[in-house]
Amino acid sequence: MHLAIATFVSVATAYPAFAKDAIDNDWYIAPTFSFTINDSNRAKSTGVAGGAALGKVLNENWNIELAGQYVDFGAEDNQASIVLDALYFLKRNKSFSPYVTLGIGGVHEGPLPNDGRNQDLLLRGGVGFTTSLNKYIDFRMDARYQWHGSTGGAPNLGDCFISAGLNIYFR
Repeated sequence: MHLAIATFVSVATAYPAFAKDAIDNDWYIAPTFSFTINDSNRAKSTGVAGGAALGKVLNENWNIELAGQYVDFGAEDNQASIVLDALYFLKRNKSFSPYVTLGIGGVHEGPLPNDGRNQDLLLRGGVGFTTSLNKYIDFRMDARYQWHGSTGGAPNLGDCFISAGLNIYFR
């Protein structure tokens, strides 16, 4: 996990020198709320999640984010994760900016703060968009599929997330 944080900070601070001037290369925070469609191996078929990301606009096509998320799948089936996400914007436009995203990170499954039955690598990917509300805030929405392996004999799990939130820029 330390490697993911170090990579994020290195790329986010070194890259602005190469980025185009037309795009604001700003840092932002992104609080989100998610509705989940749960893996069939879970006790409930739906759940909710809350999270936040620290992000950096790298250039007109790329953002990078370090995201944390807590998920309540129900029946003491909880999850906490930290993920490094890359967002590729197909087109930047204030009214509609679609993107695809891929992420890799770590996950803790089970009751928190400890006694997790599964601590493993997490992979996720999806599609989304942002739209500008004003100079400092963008609305964001995305759908992602999240998968992680298993330790200790538990099954691999894959869940769908539909998320809405804001990008709040430090301008």
